[in-house]
Amino acid sequence: MKPEPTQIEQEAQPTIGTHNVDQGDYVATLATFAEWGDAKAQHNLAAIFLEGVEVAQDYAQALHWHTLAAKQNFALSQHDLGTMYLEGLGVAPDIGQAVYWFTKAAEQGDAKAQSNLGILYATGQGVDENVVEAAKWFHLSAASGLLDGVENLQIAKEEMTPEQATEAEKLAKEWSPKTEEAK
Repeated sequence: MKPEPTQIEQEAQPTIGTHNVDQGDYVATLATFAEWGDAKAQHNLAAIFLEGVEVAQDYAQALHWHTLAAKQNFALSQHDLGTMYLEGLGVAPDIGQAVYWFTKAAEQGDAKAQSNLGILYATGQGVDENVVEAAKWFHLSAASGLLDGVENLQIAKEEMTPEQATEAEKLAKEWSPKTEEAK
């Protein structure tokens, strides 16, 4: 006889509606919704394959599902896709694709993508080196509360003239997210 799960185990178990499901059912259900075109399910399924949680790690599957969700303007997948291209996870490293996907996510307000895009501008990877543009993205990331954004902004400020710092802050204040609904 199988023992009853503890309260912690019950709370950690995924649910669909009011029904608890085991991890295998959860992945199968996510796959169904992902195949139906649900961007959030596609992102979640991609994350499971990317990290190898309850399934074998499979970068090709992660890339496939993140690409589908990213093309539907799902910012979290756009960020993760940028990371996959930057680091060469399941795909040849491609800085141009990394910049493209980080930009798409950053323009929607994704703080991690904003910080990563700022790093690319600060270091001139895939874009012209531009400390003002880097600091703009760090300002925005920091304003969202991302610690990396705060730290990167402090580093950038040490490298800028007061005029550059003022310009970056002005650009950040004038910025507004591009809102395209995820399908």
